[in-house]
Amino acid sequence: MTRSILIAFATAALAACGVGTATASPSSAAPEPAPQQPGKPVTPTQDSSATTKAELVAAETSAWQAAKPVFDAACAACHTKAGKKASKKKLDHFDMDGYPPGGHHTSTISFTIRGVLGITGKKPTMPFDKPGSVKGDDLAKIKAWTDAWEAADKAGAHPAAGHHKHND
Repeated sequence: MTRSILIAFATAALAACGVGTATASPSSAAPEPAPQQPGKPVTPTQDSSATTKAELVAAETSAWQAAKPVFDAACAACHTKAGKKASKKKLDHFDMDGYPPGGHHTSTISFTIRGVLGITGKKPTMPFDKPGSVKGDDLAKIKAWTDAWEAADKAGAHPAAGHHKHND
């Protein structure tokens, strides 16, 4: 990923969280953090003050890029506006038309996706037409993204969302 794209993602994510950022050009930016390996998300630790919110957002964005082809193949038919099986209800739950994903499950997206894909050990319920079909390396990429999302969320990188009461 180029430095300018990485800076744009990190700046947009921080701006969405209400964190003031100065406009930085690629030549004036701090060095890029080392790329993260899939399945090895950056997690905040008490003894590592070098792990910053921006690094966590960068790791999350990198993990999303690695997992996006899997999301596109397994989820986009229902969870994008252009999807052939999309509906308002499905998009209200989880909307992949932009990043970060939208929908009322966003505040719990890492837990929700782990649950519906069977990562938690429960029987998978998604993808809707082929539950349990996301496996192996593809499932590992999704899990790596959920781990990175959760680490960034715990560091305060995502805006607080209201609670949603499920009636369905």
